[in-house]
Amino acid sequence: MRQLIEAMVRDMLQPYLDRIEELSEETEDLRRRLQSIIRLGRVIAVHESGNLIKVQHGQLKTPFIRWFAYAAGETSDYRCPSVGEQAVLLNYGAGNNGTQTVALIGLFSDDFPAPSNDPNEIVRFYPDGSLVSYHAKNHLLKVEVKGDVVVNVDKTAKVKAGGEVTVDGSMIKLNKGTGVVTGAHKCMVTGLPHADCSSTVTAGK
Repeated sequence: MRQLIEAMVRDMLQPYLDRIEELSEETEDLRRRLQSIIRLGRVIAVHESGNLIKVQHGQLKTPFIRWFAYAAGETSDYRCPSVGEQAVLLNYGAGNNGTQTVALIGLFSDDFPAPSNDPNEIVRFYPDGSLVSYHAKNHLLKVEVKGDVVVNVDKTAKVKAGGEVTVDGSMIKLNKGTGVVTGAHKCMVTGLPHADCSSTVTAGK
């Protein structure tokens, strides 16, 4: 009689036990998916197109995925992440293969530390050592370029300074003209330096 009662109870409880097992499996799957929603990794490769990156997180690697830019509309900004740069992976599809994942970049690390520790300074540092910085407290904008600088203006360009303007260079060319006569030049007739020279604009000989 006892065995018969136990068998009847098991038969009655079996659907509930089966459902509990299903719920346990679903819960484990949800837990795994939640763990995969946000992961921290490092860039290990840049696609030849320059628009996709591959990120390793733990022992896993994503396929080539997109990354967040500062702007990506009518106004756009481009800065390709560096290999070794940290990235936060956002898995918006909660899948396992990483195809529905995007990378949020911009985390400082030991390999790529912050270029400044001054809260008043805004800095953009480039791989060749060039930089653009503005110090909000000192009101100082500094631009250091290791190579050449090209500025093209389709229309009018105006430069106005409240103080002195200093331009130093091995040679200064304005409108492809000829040499400028300054107070340092001597008159071909008198042999004396030119006297009627500008008191507000100075130039080297």
